[in-house]
Amino acid sequence: MTNSNWENEEIAKAMRRQMNAEDVKEYIKEPLEEMITPSEKEGTPRKMSDDLIMLSIFPYIDLLGYLYKGRSSSINAVKFMREYLGRVDNRYQEVSGLIYDALRHGYIHLATPKRVKLRDGKVLDFLFIRSGKREEYLKVKKMQEVQRTGAREDVYRLSLDLPLLYRDLLSAIDKYAEDIREKQELSDTFREAFETRRKPEKAKEEELLNKPYIQQSDFDFVRAQIN
Repeated sequence: MTNSNWENEEIAKAMRRQMNAEDVKEYIKEPLEEMITPSEKEGTPRKMSDDLIMLSIFPYIDLLGYLYKGRSSSINAVKFMREYLGRVDNRYQEVSGLIYDALRHGYIHLATPKRVKLRDGKVLDFLFIRSGKREEYLKVKKMQEVQRTGAREDVYRLSLDLPLLYRDLLSAIDKYAEDIREKQELSDTFREAFETRRKPEKAKEEELLNKPYIQQSDFDFVRAQIN
């Protein structure tokens, strides 16, 4: 390969990396960012409910884990958190797995964050704050909770500022896009995953009918319009 051909190939690769980085910003970051109203400063959605913020953040983290590693899994979602949210605030490198499992799995499957019983018998819960102050974020506070019997129980609550987490995720996406712009393997993985997600697996009608919440009328409805 001549120097000229090599240079042209490297330029083409750099242009593709740049295109992929722009796709991250346009298709991944911008839709998430658009939920912020113009009056909210620093990209912090303070008027959004905690429920809405969590339902916005964690499916996005799932998607980012898939794009980052080329496969959808909780492990890859947490890897994205530890790597890129960890660059925004290094405490995410340590506690992302707990946050993801207790909030994402807890909220999506149980409609509420998990409460964790630690090995020493202590109870870990979460305290949702909106101070916007990083020094108050991810801090464990000992609190007392009144039980139905009237007894008081010590509960340890990890403070979570969901608007701050939201803002950190936007910053993490920027850092991910920067890496895609510089790293060929990461760029290639993103592009393959990004294109694959446009071609979902085919599900069979007879298999879907085995699910208790799907009934024949679901298919009759669309079949009548197809025919």
